[in-house]
Amino acid sequence: MRLDVYVETGCRFCERAMEIAQEMGDAYPRMSVRVIDVAEASAISDVFAVPTFVLDDKVISIGNPDPSDLRRAIESLLSPEALP
Repeated sequence: MRLDVYVETGCRFCERAMEIAQEMGDAYPRMSVRVIDVAEASAISDVFAVPTFVLDDKVISIGNPDPSDLRRAIESLLSPEALP
């Protein structure tokens, strides 16, 4: 499972996005979490705003999600034995 968080330098909401990404990485250590700066990334097809949260190649939030909603989305994809 992978969570990609797209951010951009200078974005006033992206600092919180990076904090949320860190929280999810800490809570779900088996999940790969990548913070991607759109200014440095190439061939980004589905991202048109920052921050954007993509879980297993599916856009789940444009803007910062509520962390509890993000946890529910992650846990819905995890097998019971993989839950923290």
